[in-house]
Amino acid sequence: MNPKQRVLNQAGSLLGGMVHNLNTPLMWIMGRSQLIEARNDMLGEMDGMQAQEIKKIVKKNSEDLASILEGAERINSILKAISYKIQMAQGDIDAIDLREYLRMETDFLMSDMRFKHDTKMELQIDTQGSCYVKIDYNVLSSAVVEAIETIIDNTDKGRVIRIILDGCTVKITCPDAGTETRIKDALGNIFRDLASIADVYVDDSQGISVSIRMSEG
Repeated sequence: MNPKQRVLNQAGSLLGGMVHNLNTPLMWIMGRSQLIEARNDMLGEMDGMQAQEIKKIVKKNSEDLASILEGAERINSILKAISYKIQMAQGDIDAIDLREYLRMETDFLMSDMRFKHDTKMELQIDTQGSCYVKIDYNVLSSAVVEAIETIIDNTDKGRVIRIILDGCTVKITCPDAGTETRIKDALGNIFRDLASIADVYVDDSQGISVSIRMSEG
């Protein structure tokens, strides 16, 4: 299976999680909207209603509108991550903005319930401005996602996974990974294609640590 097929398969395998992540804020938006509608009906019958009661309704409506906006923004971020992944996978792209890539990739990975609920993810982007590198998107993305899934498969709930961008180097670390899991051996196979176009280093002396250094483009 080539890297493009692996990326599209990864997207397909998380389809159920994507639907769940879209459904949750959508149900919230619908519920808040119904509450606002009910309160507006009350305002339509405001004869004799005290000013304090009106203020209370207006305040609650404002709070629910803020919740609706938050839910809509969450749906938008999910759709952006899905769209980005599909467009990048199907396009002939050899230069990537690593800042955008890591934000989109981690948003996409939230469709994996183990990553979303059982993992403490820390994203740290130190680079100022954009950081473009010359790299095949499918080779990078398929390797990164598969590596994170392998770490999750071999560690317990509550694990910490740190994803760091330092210059043009992506670092993935998990201090909770033990050497007995032989994650390093599995990652060596996963990064075989990527290691031909980037400098990849895997260390398991303290948990597991991956460093992927790419050439600025």
